[in-house]
Amino acid sequence: MSKPSKKVVLPGDFLAWPEEFLPGKNAYETGDSVRATLPGEVQKDLSKREIAVQAAYVAKTPSVGDVVTGQIEAAQTSTAHMQIAYVNGAPTMGGFSSTIYMRSERGGRGIRRTNVKLGDLARARVVSTMNGIIQLGIDEPHLGVIFALCSVCGTPLARADGRAKCDECGNVEERKFADDFGRGSVQP
Repeated sequence: MSKPSKKVVLPGDFLAWPEEFLPGKNAYETGDSVRATLPGEVQKDLSKREIAVQAAYVAKTPSVGDVVTGQIEAAQTSTAHMQIAYVNGAPTMGGFSSTIYMRSERGGRGIRRTNVKLGDLARARVVSTMNGIIQLGIDEPHLGVIFALCSVCGTPLARADGRAKCDECGNVEERKFADDFGRGSVQP
């Protein structure tokens, strides 16, 4: 005897007649039929006479408070744009574009400190998702640049006294480094 197969449907697929079942989660009634709103597996609740669709894949989008990791795509004095690759350590399917808003911090002698540079890998916390814009902050000690290359020769930078130094050419760079920068493998 074979096991009953699970029925998988696509959006708009017929699920049942309205006389048989009421539309449940991820299902809707249209005139003479109940149909699926998204791809997934059909579930029938005979006690409630309800038919629903369990989503095949639930997209994980960053929420306020999540820690994200990604690469800096553009950097300016007060903002930077980051392509998110990981949300709470889990990889994203397509990535998300986000903006890091940085406080105006000054280095020595009135020079503005560069918090991140193009190409850096950084870890940040989601502080807002208002209007569909993912806004990030890097103010906590564990947040900031986790991997960077020398802007002169392209060699990976190593930590040296709160700054990063290139072992190849001796260039010293300042950024807002995470507390684990330069201490082992890069962790999302």
